[in-house]
Parts: sequence; structure tokens; C-alpha cells
Amino acid sequence: MASTRRILCQLPISMPFETFKPYYDLLQRDYDLVKRPDTETQIRDVPTGLSKPDLFSYFGLSLAQDREILKSMLRAEQEGFDAIAGACVFDGAIRAAGNLMNIPVVGPGETSMYLAKMMGEHFAIITSDPSFTFKIEHHMEQLGMRPFAIGCRPVRSLSLEPERFLGCCLGTDYSPVIEDFNQIARGCIQDGADVLIAGCGLMSPMFTVSNVRDIDGVPIIDPMLVSLKVAEMLVDFRAAGIPIISSKGLFMKATKGDIEEGCKALGLI
Repeated sequence: MASTRRILCQLPISMPFETFKPYYDLLQRDYDLVKRPDTETQIRDVPTGLSKPDLFSYFGLSLAQDREILKSMLRAEQEGFDAIAGACVFDGAIRAAGNLMNIPVVGPGETSMYLAKMMGEHFAIITSDPSFTFKIEHHMEQLGMRPFAIGCRPVRSLSLEPERFLGCCLGTDYSPVIEDFNQIARGCIQDGADVLIAGCGLMSPMFTVSNVRDIDGVPIIDPMLVSLKVAEMLVDFRAAGIPIISSKGLFMKATKGDIEEGCKALGLI
């Protein structure tokens, strides 16, 4: 392993840097708070596919977008990255990419739920848009994490208008998002949540850089930081010769030749 860990931080949709520079800067500030001095992070969007978050909220279109995310991720290993840290709690293409490459591929949604179970008894997820709640709860069920969330509405959403939320993402005043989150969070806490997950990569860095880390002793997990730190750990494991993913059963590893042939046939490379 090189002295510097290079980790690709993969955004889920097309977000041109020129338009979304304030968000790129926000996310980088977030990473800089916890990343190791010898870790280099590069934030990358998906150059093709969906560019509007409201389209990403549709289940079918979101699943179709996974193909575009996968195409972007598959370039990472050839470009010399040591790992991929996903930057969306939907965890799009994470499983496929992890099975097709040798480097670690980490999903922020999955790892944050596992961490929440370690930190407390029952967690709740608060996302940025009501349309995201169904997919996140479906993801929770698939991971077998539903028993560890609160019983009533384990995934909830901000009530902030989408235009105002996006304005906060691209501005410097995060207080409308923080205040709305606090209100929703207190309802979750009343319903038994002892850990909160900020369930949107556009939103969670706002809390961390603003030093909003808990509400009345209930910790707020920032999934962007969890995926980055787990990626760093798995890079260390791989460098030490420790396996980072199963290669049998469901995750049976194809040969390099079969992977290349299959990806070419599918138009992924």
C-alpha cells in the first residue's frame, strides 16, 4: 500500500462542481475533521445519468441510476484508489462494486445502521425528503436492521421545502435545516430513539461542521464520516493481508477475465 491512502468518495447523481462547489467544500470540511493525515479524499459525482434529486426519489429510476454509479466506481481501482466510500445512504451499487473489484467499497447507510446498533438500543433515521423514507426503510429491512430501530415510523423526514433545503446546501446558513431536524428528532426520541442517523449525504455534514453532535445526549451519526472511517480501516486490513469481503456463496468471486468480459458485454467498461 502506498504511504497515502487514496479514497474515492462517490456521489450518487450528476452534481457538476461548478454548480455545487459550496456542497463539495462542505463535504470536504466534514471529511477533514476525521480523516487520517495520510488519507487523500476525492469527491466525484456520476457524470452521466440523473441530475435532479427529485427524480432520484423514484424507486425504479433510483435502481436504474445504480448502473451509472457502478460505472463510475469501476474506474476507481484502475485509477489507483485504495477504497471507495459511498456518499449516499441508499448505498447504490455498493454490493456489485464490492464483488467486482478488489478494493474495499463501503456504503454509508449500511455501516451507519450497524454503528447505531453498537451505540444504543433503538435508532431512528431522519432524511431530507419525504419521498426518501420508503426506500431507506426498505434498505433497513433488507439489511435485517428493522428490529433495532424504533417501532413507530423509524425513518422520518424534514418538513423543510426542497428549494429551501437546497439553498442551505449551497449556502452558509444551515440553521433552517438544523432547527427542522431538531424538531423531528425530538419526536423520534420521545418514541424511544437513543441514536439518530442523519440520513442524507447532503444534510449530515451540516450538523458535524456546525458542532451539532447530539440532542439531549442522543448522538447524531454522520454517515459520510462512518463510510470514510470504515474504508480507512478496510484499507489497513487489506494491506495486512486480511480478507475484506467473502468470495464464496452469494459473493462468489468471478475470475478477472470473466469480470472483464461480463462488464464489457454490459457496457460497464
